[in-house]
Parts: sequence; structure tokens; C-alpha cells
Amino acid sequence: MDLQQLFADLADVPWLLTALDLVGVFFFAVSGALLAARKDFDLVGSMALALFAGLGGGFTRDIVLDRGLPASLENPIYLAPPVLVSLLVYVGAIRPNRLNLTITLFDAAGLALFTVSGVMIAHAMGIHPVSVVVVATVGALGGGVLRDIVANEVPSIFDPRGVYVMPAFVGAAVAELVAQRGALNAFTGFLIALLIFTVRMVAYRYQWRLPGAHVTQDKDQLDRLRRLAEQAQAAAARRAARARERTLRPVFGPAEEYEDQVRVEDYDPDTQSITVVDEATRQSVRYHPETGIMDVTDLRTGRTRSYDDPEDDWVADRTTEDDAGPDRTGAGRGADGR
Repeated sequence: MDLQQLFADLADVPWLLTALDLVGVFFFAVSGALLAARKDFDLVGSMALALFAGLGGGFTRDIVLDRGLPASLENPIYLAPPVLVSLLVYVGAIRPNRLNLTITLFDAAGLALFTVSGVMIAHAMGIHPVSVVVVATVGALGGGVLRDIVANEVPSIFDPRGVYVMPAFVGAAVAELVAQRGALNAFTGFLIALLIFTVRMVAYRYQWRLPGAHVTQDKDQLDRLRRLAEQAQAAAARRAARARERTLRPVFGPAEEYEDQVRVEDYDPDTQSITVVDEATRQSVRYHPETGIMDVTDLRTGRTRSYDDPEDDWVADRTTEDDAGPDRTGAGRGADGR
């Protein structure tokens, strides 16, 4: 048997596409169930998020390709992985120590498998090669985007740290080139999926970034952050003064909120510097009343910028040391990187 015939036999495996889809559904479902656990969802919420994550990409792909009833509805076996995964997480059978890293691992595996299966399905339908790449990429991203939106998270495709879309896009392009030569099969598909997974995880580990536009924040938004930080700092200073009068030790914890808009993360009675978190914009603000400097950290990217006073532009633009860490949210870290 020559090499071309071997490739043809490998590509003509009846269960190949279903197997790739099911394994991809499983991995995406695990990422959804783990995210639900991090959000303290109950069992129903965990199953819902696992279903959205596991089946969202296939739904998107099949609808775009007009394949009729999506495969996950036509074949009930697609519902098994999300339900099973949710139960395993719920009973503690899956108990990761590093939750963010584990979610990213399973998400990257699902991304890789759905990219390859999407190319196989779209290519078999005879559409234009460029359309194959687009459909495969959209289908691979669909589950993760739907999962993050439902869980009220910033979708991974918008996180500048650790490129997310490019591994799927490049992998889909490579898979289509291989398919054009009649060599896309179980073996080459696995190698391409492994390539996508590896690039995604290396990008996550080293926080690779694609170039982007450098645009300063809206002045009204900055003025709002400064006003809230100043008001919270003044209130904290008054409470500290009253506590000293009563010889009590002031307590400022993360549960303390100011006007239901910002949360006090840290307050230093000596310097009177305060750190507040604005959940609406996912930003942490470290305000220094003596100098008037306001350090603003984007909790989604870890990037910190120092704002001198309301009439000046940025005076510093830096990335914190913790920026290279695995924690996407930057929770528990002040604007000065602590």
C-alpha cells in the first residue's frame, strides 16, 4: 500500500468526525464545569455552562454551514460528555489545584479539536478554502465565547495576554492546505491539533501579546475613578480617625463597598493611600492623596498606568511583575502589583 492510499484509508474512517467532535465537546465541557465551580454555581448551573461550552461551537459551525439539525441535537450522545463532566466536578472527582491553568488546558484542547473537525466538515462540503478557514475558526471559538458570556467573564478572544484566536486561525489554514492535498486524516489531524494546543499553551505560559492600538482612557471615565477613589479615601480616613480615638484597630476588607460602585481592597492609615476596585470596568485604582497620583490597573490584562492629575496625560505605563502569572483576572492584586 502506497502512502497516498494509506492517507485515503485514514481519512475514510466513519467515526472519525464524531469522535473528534465528542472529545472536543468533553474538553470544552470540562472548562465550562470548572468555570462554574469557580463561580460557585450549583449543579444545574454547572450543567448549563458545560452544555454551552461543549455544544456552542458545534451549534455555530453547523448553523453557518446550513447542515440542517445540528449534530448535537441529531445525536443525543453529544449530551453525555457535558452531563458526565458536571457530575464529576460536582462530586469532586475532578479537583484541580490550579483552576485557571486547568480551565485553560481543557479549553485549548477543545479549541484544537474543534478547529480540525471544523476544517474536515467544511472541506467535505466543497466550500471555498478561505470560507473553510473562517468557519472552522468561528466554530472552534464559539463554545468558549458562549461559556464566558454566560458566566459574565470577558471572552478569552478579547484577552490580549496569551493569543487565543491566532492558533485556531493558523491551525485551520494549515489543516485546509493539507486537506487540499488529500492528506487530512486521523494522523495529520492529530498532529495539527497538537500544534494548535501547543501554541496556545506556550502563548498562555509566556503571555504573548499581539500588537494593539495604544489609546488612553476616556477622560470622563478617569475623572469618575478619581472621584470615587477620593471619596472612598476620605471616608476611610474618617473611620481610621474614629478608630484611633476609640483605641480600636481599623478593619478594611474586600467586602466593604463605597456607594455600591467601588470596593475597598486596601487602605494604609500611615500614608492614607487606598486601593479600590471598580467591578463595572474591572479596574483597580491605587490612589495616593499626598501626590495626587492615581495608578490604574486593568484586571483583565494586568497593565498598570499612572495618572498624574486630571489635566495631564499618562506619566507612566508599565506591566506589573505578576502580569506573567497564570491568573487572568488579577484578583487580589493592587494597582502597585501587590
